[in-house]
Amino acid sequence: MNKECIQKILEAAVRAPSGDNVQPWDIRVSENFTQIDVFNLPEKDDSIYNYEQAASYIAHGAFLENLLIAARHLGCQAGYQLFPDQQNPNHVTQIKLTEADPKQDPYYLAIFQRYTNRFPYQKTEISAATLNALKDSIENINGAHVNLITEPEKIKKIADIFKLNDRIVFENQAIHDFLFDKIRWNKKQMEETQDGMPVDVLGLNPVEKVFFPLLRFWGYVKVANRLGLSKMIELKCWWNYRQASVLGMLSIKGHDKKAFIEGGRAVQRFWLEATRQGFSLQPVIGLTLLIHRLKNTDSTRLSAHHQLLVKQVNQQFLQYFDLNEKDSMLMGFRLGAGSQFHSAKTLRKPVLNIMIE
Repeated sequence: MNKECIQKILEAAVRAPSGDNVQPWDIRVSENFTQIDVFNLPEKDDSIYNYEQAASYIAHGAFLENLLIAARHLGCQAGYQLFPDQQNPNHVTQIKLTEADPKQDPYYLAIFQRYTNRFPYQKTEISAATLNALKDSIENINGAHVNLITEPEKIKKIADIFKLNDRIVFENQAIHDFLFDKIRWNKKQMEETQDGMPVDVLGLNPVEKVFFPLLRFWGYVKVANRLGLSKMIELKCWWNYRQASVLGMLSIKGHDKKAFIEGGRAVQRFWLEATRQGFSLQPVIGLTLLIHRLKNTDSTRLSAHHQLLVKQVNQQFLQYFDLNEKDSMLMGFRLGAGSQFHSAKTLRKPVLNIMIE
């Protein structure tokens, strides 16, 4: 193994999605380039969504899946152990690498093409073969399951549930403040931080882009909500969900940290298959993470009204997606034919200066 190969593997790994692109990982490589240790950085995501680091573990699972794909593609055999050090709960993964014959992996290119598309999609029918390919993409992840909804009447009902995901952002100050702290408003900010989300990826139309900066200020949002701001945002998102070709839910058996990491692997594989098939995807993950929080009886930082709404959503999800309480809901999503060309994408911190131990 050599540094150049490791660098290429890690450049693919860090293309994993994370909540508001916080990139909650610390990467360390052995001197002989045969071992990679990945550590969670809890301080990167202190949002309400990240109860017991569930959101970060999903991100680490996506990171790990990218790494495994890239290693295979570039001529490495990779084996991994989750939480190898009982004395350090932040030591998420240890990966051992040995040289092997390269195996072309169709997902490798998709790693660099994948992105979140929050813009409207065109309503198109998706073939049975494509739906089967999407389902098959996660079959090697033990306990992972995806439920795909294509029937128009069911899509309408689920869109009516998904819309709360967007409304609650503008009704809870802690969620609002975390989001706007991660928005990058110009190229200079993007290049300085190399994390967060450029404003151009948020799916705003030209008129919305003019007024959106005002929403940084919670006092303004509180006043605007009295005039129906959060409901208008909810309505726009509801329409986008209704226009999707597929609405769905990814889940995993179990509720522990290892389940969320394996679930993150499934999230990434599914997303890469959607990318490979030429479809756009937008995650609906805030609600599933709030459900996880409330299932663990932690209702702090959520109003009584929002607690009630999230509990109702949980029951509706269990019904529509044929799940049970043993399942952890990882990510809802909308999928469809969207524009493949965007002027801005989220950046990643470089791996040029990886820590060598």
